[in-house]
Amino acid sequence: MVFEEDFGTQRVDGLSQWIGDHPVLLINKACPTDRRRLTMAHELGHIVLHNGLATDDPEREANEFAAEFLMPSHVIKAELRSLTLGKLQDLKQVWGTSMQSLYERAYSLVKYIGKTLQSRGLSTQEIAEITGFDSSEDTNPFLPAPTHRHLSAV
Repeated sequence: MVFEEDFGTQRVDGLSQWIGDHPVLLINKACPTDRRRLTMAHELGHIVLHNGLATDDPEREANEFAAEFLMPSHVIKAELRSLTLGKLQDLKQVWGTSMQSLYERAYSLVKYIGKTLQSRGLSTQEIAEITGFDSSEDTNPFLPAPTHRHLSAV
């Protein structure tokens, strides 16, 4: 069950819990539509992934679930190359997510690809040639590191 209500604050986007056998999501109606979609996916992630299970970083896991649910990597990654503000605005319309979430998705996918290639034995130089990303650093020449409101507030 999903309930939307104005929480009277912008500090909380949503929450979820099980009530008996029923998952319940409470979503802040005052948030923009794209933010509410991300919040619902994030809270669904908690319901699916954390039903009575303790994990090290449930907020990160729910954020990753929401990102993959709304912007599947195998579909979106080609669209996230060479981002500009204009391209982010266009992608926002296509994907129904905020420009911030698109930007963060691009950043996390590039970092993931670099780490995957490194685990397969490629050198830092080879990874940089393939991705344009120096995996030995926490930077990406195509995307500056996000300075965002962390999605754990979702």
